[in-house]
Amino acid sequence: MAEKVVEVTTQMGAGWKVTAQVRDHLLVIDQPTGTNEGANPLETFLFSLAGCISTIAKMVAREEKIALRGIEIKVRGSLNSAGLLGQPSDDPVGFKQIDIDADIDADMSVEEKLAFLDRVCHRCPVHDNLLNKTLVNHQPV
Repeated sequence: MAEKVVEVTTQMGAGWKVTAQVRDHLLVIDQPTGTNEGANPLETFLFSLAGCISTIAKMVAREEKIALRGIEIKVRGSLNSAGLLGQPSDDPVGFKQIDIDADIDADMSVEEKLAFLDRVCHRCPVHDNLLNKTLVNHQPV
């Protein structure tokens, strides 16, 4: 199968708002102290994880012929904000821990739901990027 490339280009002006036109969608990231027109980057990051898990859950359920009536994903990330504020810290700048709670509305036992969620998370690209190192290059243009 051919490699898929996903690309996003963002713009930021004088304020805190960051926008991107992605296909037919205008995405907005902002700060509460800015114009507060969107979620902040950390909230958006966690939303991406929850959205990916939800989407993969629907795919897996369809493939396995599981009647998935719905799924609610709650994601909590904890971090020490000292690093992102430029202050010294022994903690990572990013999240120290991310907890995922999945309320799976399907006729399955708790054990079956856990096995299903394991299969889903194993196939989720965003989840995988959190568990495994991903080469990230950066440079000014």
